[in-house]
Amino acid sequence: MYTLDLTTNDFTNPIIHTLKVVLPQIPGVVLGLLVGVLMIRIIVRSTRFILTLTAMQIGLRDVIVSTLQILLWLFLAIQLLQALGFNNIIVFFTGSIAAIGIAMAAGGSTLVSDIIAGIFLARDTDFDVGDEVIAGETPTRGIVESMDARRIRLRDQDGVLHVIPNALVERKEWVLVHKRQEINALARAVKTAKRLKRAALNNALARKNDQ
Repeated sequence: MYTLDLTTNDFTNPIIHTLKVVLPQIPGVVLGLLVGVLMIRIIVRSTRFILTLTAMQIGLRDVIVSTLQILLWLFLAIQLLQALGFNNIIVFFTGSIAAIGIAMAAGGSTLVSDIIAGIFLARDTDFDVGDEVIAGETPTRGIVESMDARRIRLRDQDGVLHVIPNALVERKEWVLVHKRQEINALARAVKTAKRLKRAALNNALARKNDQ
């Protein structure tokens, strides 16, 4: 079995060895990729469905599913690289993961900061999908449309979508304007008032026509 030897001084040998290792593995890797993508979709959808059966907040469910999806794609990428025979790259990759872990401890990783902040936000009972909040570097008022492991999405009154990193929202002050239940109740009240007003107008027109 061929192994990659990237230490040779001959430029062509690593390329030849790489082709001999990689080309025979391509059909299996393609099949593994298709199966992996299918499995990730099944796992993510199943997890999302199971979480909808719980009393967990919508935002927390979204963050959990998003984080799980990131980990699954990372695992699939490592498995495919290993199947292709890029063991040296795997060592480098795992070393990079260790470096990321050090950056986590030092608080220097934006990705990890966003994920951690997203978890804290999602667990906060005063911050959830459907709530109207004021948040962001430039305070923006809008309704939280969705949350994931990296960002939240706010839709303001003008219909503009604002995408804000989780760490930025968690680090800055944010204000809860209305809970989702309050917004839904207000929307129902407005809808009822319009319906009653329309019915009264129709009755008035009917009486006028009778006269």
